[in-house]
Amino acid sequence: MRGFVLRRLAPHAGMIKQRYDEGASFEDLAEHFECGWSTIRRFLISQEVPLRQEPRKRKLDMVGAEVIEAFRAGVDASEIGARFGVQPQTVRNYLLERGAPFAPDVSAAAEDAAV
Repeated sequence: MRGFVLRRLAPHAGMIKQRYDEGASFEDLAEHFECGWSTIRRFLISQEVPLRQEPRKRKLDMVGAEVIEAFRAGVDASEIGARFGVQPQTVRNYLLERGAPFAPDVSAAAEDAAV
């Protein structure tokens, strides 16, 4: 463990580990301990704490309701993708992850054939 901030965090190791285990993010811990999130990450690694997979933020998460509404209205995945600046497969994946019944359309078959 190198660096002043990492040494400063050492006395708080138990609290940091506990709060991380309870679901606190790197950013939450960094704000509390007045350091950067990457410092918290390095500290946890140095303490051999298994890091959890942080959920990926996706472009469609911000407009998810609109995507689903457009899909239910019968708008093609290609059109939805063009509207929100993503690939049609990204739209399909987004819908599938949310349990939307999605039958492959003709454009999907054409895209798959092109690959």
